[in-house]
Amino acid sequence: MSNSVCVKTILILTAIPHSLRLDKEIRLIEEAIRRAAKRDLFKITLRTAVRPTDIRRAIAEEQPQIVHFCGHGLEDGSLLLEDDGGQNKAVSPCGLASLFELHADYVNCVLLNACHSVKSAEAISEYINYAIGMNQQIQDKSAIEFAQGFYDGLGYKTSESGDVFQRAFKEGLVAIKLESLSQSEIPVIKTRVNIDKPHKPMDIALLVEFLAPCLPFLLNVSNKTGEGASQKLGEDVWRKATVIWGKLQPKVEAKEATQEAAMDLVKNPLDEDSQAALRQQLKKILERDSSLAAEIAQIFQEQSTTVGGDNIHQDISGTGNQVIGKMEGNAKAIGKVHGNVNM
Repeated sequence: MSNSVCVKTILILTAIPHSLRLDKEIRLIEEAIRRAAKRDLFKITLRTAVRPTDIRRAIAEEQPQIVHFCGHGLEDGSLLLEDDGGQNKAVSPCGLASLFELHADYVNCVLLNACHSVKSAEAISEYINYAIGMNQQIQDKSAIEFAQGFYDGLGYKTSESGDVFQRAFKEGLVAIKLESLSQSEIPVIKTRVNIDKPHKPMDIALLVEFLAPCLPFLLNVSNKTGEGASQKLGEDVWRKATVIWGKLQPKVEAKEATQEAAMDLVKNPLDEDSQAALRQQLKKILERDSSLAAEIAQIFQEQSTTVGGDNIHQDISGTGNQVIGKMEGNAKAIGKVHGNVNM
């Protein structure tokens, strides 16, 4: 099933099966999803006896929204996997964080159901919205009860405004407590920094209007240099455009339709149809990657104190004689002016 119809893939990774009741944990997870009110929205994929290479490939191939690791962890926060010879292989929190950084576009939650895994969860949460780990050794029964409760909670009907992962995490804690187990303080949830920080919605129309005169330079059309762009557009505009484009470029290059829309706009930056085509393509990209949208919005909304050489965007209307700033150097006015406005 495709993620485009909101089906969430749960990728279960297991390692070091001896002394751990992994079969039971997996079975109870599957049962929890089958009982879920929203069971049609989940797909479970299982990989066993995983090596570092297996994990890297599995996440890239499955593109899951939830990654569940059940196995063993070390006191330094490392997870124990297997090497090619079937021996223990420790993977550090730093290594795991680097892995999930590559998959932050679609992985929303990582559950490390292993002892001492909170350090890895904290490292992963730098890039992933939710990461759950254990702050000390956890008994098999507690780990299993937590997993069952978590996936029960994930499948319940919730309000649209509810935080489904926080709700599922609390359900896991309750499952431990109801079994009279004294380990409900061991699971810990870490959230990505600023995940709940509100930000202004991205105005894609303004973004495209801002990027349009910069695209010939950003796309290296006619071999124009960055120095020439800085002189013509203004240093601050060029700096901001290069930062924004640096974040957008991998997404643009991954879609032929988006590349074509950008190249069409280069040919005629003021053409409304070309701008509309690029707006449509960028909207799709940013809607699928809220983290990227927030980053670009923050950069785009930064106010510059430099006026000389910048593009000034304002939509002014009115009949009074209004003086709107002062433009120097190679500044360009972008926008619409209505009425008796002095510039």
